[in-house]
Amino acid sequence: MWPLTMSPPGLAEAVSVLSRGLPGVSQVKNRPSLAPRDRDDAGAARSAVLPRACPGPGTRMSGASFSRERTDREHEGPGHADVIGRTTGVAPGGAGSGRRGPGRAGRRPGDAGRPRRDIDVALRDLGVRLGRGPRDGPAAAGDTSTAGRTGPPDEPDRRSRAADALAEAVAAQWDTRARQHRLQDPAPLAVTWVNEGPPLADHARNIRGGLPLPAPRDGDRPLEPLREAFRHFPSGRLVVLGEPGSGKTVLAVEFVRDTLTARQSDEPVPVLFALADWDPRSTELRHWLEERLTAEYRALATVREERTLARELLDAGLILPVLDGFDELPGPVRAEALRRLNRELDERLPVLLTCRTAEWEQVTRDDDVLTAAAVVRLRPLSFAAARTYLESAARPDATGRTRWTGVLDGPSAPLAEALTSPLTVALARTVYEDVSRDPGELTDLVRFPTAGHIERYLLDAFVPAAFADADPRWRPEAAHRWLRRLARDLAPADGASPGVWRFAWWELPEAMPRTLRVLGPAALALLTTAAVLVPLAKSGTGVVADWDTATSALVNFAGDFLGLCFGLAFLLPATAAATRGPRPLVRLALTVTVAASVVAVAVGVLVPPLISPRLGATITPRASWFLNGCFLGLVQCMMIAVAGLPRRPLPLGLPWAGAPSGPAAVRVLGGVLVLAGLALVGRSGAQVAAVTCLGAGLLLCLAGRRRGERTATAYAGPAAVLRGFRQGLLRGLLACTLIGVAAAVAVGGITAAFAAYEIHSAPTRANGTVIGGWVHQEAARNRSVHTAAAEKIVLVERKALTEPFAVMEGARITSDAQLKLFEGTLRLHRDGDRWVVDCDGRPVTWHGRPVDAHNLVLALPRPVRAWLASRPTHTVLIDTLIPFVGFGLLVGTIGGCASGVYRALNTPSDTIRAVGPRSTLRTDRAAALARSAIASVLAGGVCLLLIAATGRDSTLGTMHTEVWVMMGTLTPALSAWGRTGVARLWLALTGRAPWRLMTFLEEAHHRGVLRRSGAHYEFRHLRLQQRLAADAETEETGPRDEPSLTR
Repeated sequence: MWPLTMSPPGLAEAVSVLSRGLPGVSQVKNRPSLAPRDRDDAGAARSAVLPRACPGPGTRMSGASFSRERTDREHEGPGHADVIGRTTGVAPGGAGSGRRGPGRAGRRPGDAGRPRRDIDVALRDLGVRLGRGPRDGPAAAGDTSTAGRTGPPDEPDRRSRAADALAEAVAAQWDTRARQHRLQDPAPLAVTWVNEGPPLADHARNIRGGLPLPAPRDGDRPLEPLREAFRHFPSGRLVVLGEPGSGKTVLAVEFVRDTLTARQSDEPVPVLFALADWDPRSTELRHWLEERLTAEYRALATVREERTLARELLDAGLILPVLDGFDELPGPVRAEALRRLNRELDERLPVLLTCRTAEWEQVTRDDDVLTAAAVVRLRPLSFAAARTYLESAARPDATGRTRWTGVLDGPSAPLAEALTSPLTVALARTVYEDVSRDPGELTDLVRFPTAGHIERYLLDAFVPAAFADADPRWRPEAAHRWLRRLARDLAPADGASPGVWRFAWWELPEAMPRTLRVLGPAALALLTTAAVLVPLAKSGTGVVADWDTATSALVNFAGDFLGLCFGLAFLLPATAAATRGPRPLVRLALTVTVAASVVAVAVGVLVPPLISPRLGATITPRASWFLNGCFLGLVQCMMIAVAGLPRRPLPLGLPWAGAPSGPAAVRVLGGVLVLAGLALVGRSGAQVAAVTCLGAGLLLCLAGRRRGERTATAYAGPAAVLRGFRQGLLRGLLACTLIGVAAAVAVGGITAAFAAYEIHSAPTRANGTVIGGWVHQEAARNRSVHTAAAEKIVLVERKALTEPFAVMEGARITSDAQLKLFEGTLRLHRDGDRWVVDCDGRPVTWHGRPVDAHNLVLALPRPVRAWLASRPTHTVLIDTLIPFVGFGLLVGTIGGCASGVYRALNTPSDTIRAVGPRSTLRTDRAAALARSAIASVLAGGVCLLLIAATGRDSTLGTMHTEVWVMMGTLTPALSAWGRTGVARLWLALTGRAPWRLMTFLEEAHHRGVLRRSGAHYEFRHLRLQQRLAADAETEETGPRDEPSLTR
């Protein structure tokens, strides 16, 4: 995924060093990454592709979105001595008292990523310069550009170099996995197989001329004859069958490793794919393989002459797909999958396929065989092999005997049957590494009458044994309960997939009920918004939210909450990819307009704008506060949706994280903003700007912190960031403006219709008519009302406005300063485009200018107001639309800034190459804070310019501030980090997980219950996962009969 640029000797030296001694890199024979023929005078050899490391078996390689990835039957079988064994070197039994053999000592959770880190360090020491991919701005993660070449590259050499680099990355990944699975401790279990013929296989004459596949001989490494035979098949096709837990996936993994070790340059690179992700009804095999390769090895997404590099390698026969889990395709599509394989496989696309025996028998009986493919079936583990393995893994006494010797000298029939399963052998080794346990109990026929009882007992004993000597925080029974709940809550919703699923911290919200997935983030967003707006409102500066009482603020926030909940449920796309193209935007515009129209109908019924509406500097009815909040929350979610934040966000990084000076530059920028904020503190009218600068500066300082760990985010230079910002800004400005204006016109038009109807429905009243103490008067079509008795009005000043305004005495005002009290007979009338008041026949003025009486008109009884505001329908429409259209333009401006920032900083974390889950959690938190800070500063700057241009007394009031502040606080709450925080709180409150969940998951990984694959966690085996999930279900529904898991 990362391009490496260096001189040819430097790259040759790097490859030499890596292939000789770095851990995690297989010593590949005759496979130089840069052969002499690869060097040319034009510098064509200066760029090599280092694709992203291959994920584990069964990984969903979907790139942009991922939900409950599965690792299909990971480590089911014999080759992985510790199917559930510990990756850290502590005895897998968990008690810590078991024997530590070679290769077990001292492995800590972070060691899983050490080989990849060693590679990165070695390359940096040799002067490697990381670059950026040519596609998609900062989101691109790799580059195979040919910069520096003076002529067109030699195509075969270019493809050969890409294949060699891909082979190095795949070999490093699987060598690391082999050590994690303790395949060398002390040695893998012996795998044997038998050849299968018709009806499971094709005619013998179609398979290498009728020659059978040789079985392993005594003394042979079992994979060597399999690999050699595969190399000589004319069709290059092999099917490996076996029962659950027989070792199919491990054999596939070992096949990949051994083939890479023996691979010559220009030979195909074996890559493991999970067939469960393929839909053969709609996707061609090659197209699907291309998608998976470009998703997981982003450098292969480089396009040249309308073909990706991945497709070039496929078409050139340089990829050997190892397709794991044919049985995990849905039953109805297996026949179609087999037909596609027969149609699309050719001599340039060899294949190794794994499948469970029963499913293969079914599909070949109902449809066809795989043409020209040899078929082998893995045999059950022999008792002698199991005994040799268990005794070799146990500590010997002075006579050479172990704790297992007496047990295995005379095993019971159920125990002997159980030990034919590699899974049971691995469980037994792990559980009884704790010397306080006696393996002799397994021979008790009363407790264990069948092999299934033994297996279930070992599965149940595994987690408590693993946590037996753990910290008091992780008591064995509590750890067992938490893991059962995780296995249950994070299982696929349909329960149809039999594979091991992967889970990650950003998927924890899936464990919550659907309602809470909406209510939780909305509540968090509202709390963060209130944490900023309420202090500003209480400061008395009048720069935000004209709340007249605390009740008004609560009602307003209730409306915000409802609008946010609707927006999060119906406006945000499911994934980031779902926002591409015009169709999602059209759908978003229609949804927003319809929802806003519903709010407008409520406004028209309850509080129609009988006089020209204002969005600030008014004493607003409570119903208006609620409905305004609904509309504001809806608009905020619309802007977030246009920016691209999905309902199920993936972890993101920052484009400067991969640059040595990037974090330092961010910290400097943060410091500058903090100083600017301090300079603005105390200045009149600059309170919000000061708070924004201070908050943004502190967030950037946090985002720029280094932790001394390798970043899992691709570096994007300033040009790429600016290009992404420009594209996002233009898209956001256009989309948010169009949607905002459309919704505003709908709201304005509907409310204006209600207002016009009420105005024109008002009865004609004779002069002198008194309603609510107000006398009606009309002369020459100029209407006015005056009080029959003396009344008191108060002239108040709001610091955010340039002019004071008048309110009735006793009106709901809290922080506005009272300038002067007037008492007398009041007369309200229109003067041009504004309302004015006379007191005892004299205009109420301030410094020679008439005082704004808008709030006095709003306080009139509704019939009086309707009569006084009489005017033509088109005037009502124009008066109502102008402020709403202005608000729509404001939304477009702020939404464009937010979209530009999000697009510029939208750099996905490489969850495969990540050091661990916590590193991606920290990078996503930093990315969320940085996006919030930068979006707030940019939107705030634009809003301040608009305020300066339109004046503080404009009809938009303080909406600038409210919208821009809320945009800055929403982003962290709706990020993967923010949503996961809500989920962790809910899980802890309901007892489904500990308060320090990430620490617990690390402990479970350290103790061998979970394994890590990049940023993901996985249960050690399908059977453990099934057993834990079944136990959790039994807790809820009561005990039930459970069939044996052993076939």
